[in-house]
Amino acid sequence: MSYIITLPNDELTSQERAQLITRELYNITAPEAKQHDYQADGTVFGVIAHPDGDQHALQVDLDFVIYCSPDVDLTRLVGAFPEVPAEEKAGLEALIENNTSITFGQIIPSTATVRDYQYMVDHGWFPEPETL
Repeated sequence: MSYIITLPNDELTSQERAQLITRELYNITAPEAKQHDYQADGTVFGVIAHPDGDQHALQVDLDFVIYCSPDVDLTRLVGAFPEVPAEEKAGLEALIENNTSITFGQIIPSTATVRDYQYMVDHGWFPEPETL
């Protein structure tokens, strides 16, 4: 398992941004306009919270295959990354729109850093349980 810490931006908290990203990744396969009621809260990856309550991260699988609907709308997903250069966003959009499937690892923007479990432990994401 790998992790991507979602930093807050001017519009979204870390938690809101993480939830938006995982939801919009789901919408690549199942665009909202075509979803059934039971898909209304579908997501791809889990979101974990740092004990400080402010930081959140996506638990990701870089090899996870995302099937790409020809009806995909990437507006909100791309909007979640205002710090990504426009050329890079256009390239990622083209990759998704021109393929029937991709792996998650193919669409991680250059501004995101993938962390391993040990990094997360070392930085207090998974504190040791208190002993009695």
